[in-house]
Amino acid sequence: MVATDSEAPLVSVVVPFFNSERHLAECVESLLSQENVGGPYEVILINNLSSDESASIVERYPELIVLEQPTPGSYAARNAGIRQARSPLIAFTDADCVAAKDWLRSILDGMEDPSVAILLGCCLYPAEASFGLRLLGAYENSKTRYVTERCPSVHHYAHANNMAVRASLFVDSGLFKEWQRAADTELVHRLAARHPDFRLRYNLSMKVTHMEFLQTRDRLRRMSLYTQTNSKIDTFRELGPRHRIGVLRQLLKDRRSYW
Repeated sequence: MVATDSEAPLVSVVVPFFNSERHLAECVESLLSQENVGGPYEVILINNLSSDESASIVERYPELIVLEQPTPGSYAARNAGIRQARSPLIAFTDADCVAAKDWLRSILDGMEDPSVAILLGCCLYPAEASFGLRLLGAYENSKTRYVTERCPSVHHYAHANNMAVRASLFVDSGLFKEWQRAADTELVHRLAARHPDFRLRYNLSMKVTHMEFLQTRDRLRRMSLYTQTNSKIDTFRELGPRHRIGVLRQLLKDRRSYW
């Protein structure tokens, strides 16, 4: 149930969009049809200078809170959504992602532990995606699980297409850096430096399907850009050979969860 102006939402969902007409309606409908949430929630979409039909698409849904952010960049748009959010818990996804029907329920369950500061979810690819891409996706998810459960904080990272953050952290430590990419990972490292008890967790049941990519090569190109940006974060370190072997072992354990 989407919250009214007089209701306090259990969770605020923040979604930036820029020329996202291809998948935007499917994304919005998945967010408005969440099941077993247990109370009201709000969905905030931020138009980041779209020039296609995206704005007219979101106008079809009066339940949405729609903002305009003239500063280009998805993190600037997310920051606008954070400022608007009324809930102590903020969930993030992207306009080219479709959330599972129990996505918000999984987030609320995962954040019941008050020591968890940021929760990362499982990102899948469409059934029509290439086998190679779906295999890469399974590896990426097992890597996220392995890194959050077994690696020191220098290896931690985040992905704002499926992430939940306690709003108090933004009040305490500031909003996202308005970088082009990887400001989610920078936030994780900034918080870890300020709060030694910071806990980053992975939740396998918190699932979105990333509709943008269908071929492995396209996803690999995007991943290379994130690798370049991560190098700007002084405290971040890529995994070494020992940990990469650990990720492969985790993948063998988890493989049935991603198909």
